[in-house]
Amino acid sequence: MTLSKELAAQIDEAFDFRGHVTVTFADGKTLEGFLFNRELAPFKGEAYIEMIPKDSDQRLRFPAASVKSVALTGKDFASPFVPPQK
Repeated sequence: MTLSKELAAQIDEAFDFRGHVTVTFADGKTLEGFLFNRELAPFKGEAYIEMIPKDSDQRLRFPAASVKSVALTGKDFASPFVPPQK
């Protein structure tokens, strides 16, 4: 299965994001966590994403074909802290 350009862009953006994302799967389930790896154009095998679920240290791999959408839902910890204006 070939991923849509939109979904591939969402996955790439989530990979570059240094915070939690929420993945919605084709079966309607969701998972919030850190997307730390992805392979969208493998030479062999199927495309996949790898995540660490929120409040866990597990490393899970999912076929990219099972992903419906990815949303950036957490704080980006790589962004510089900007104190509130007084």
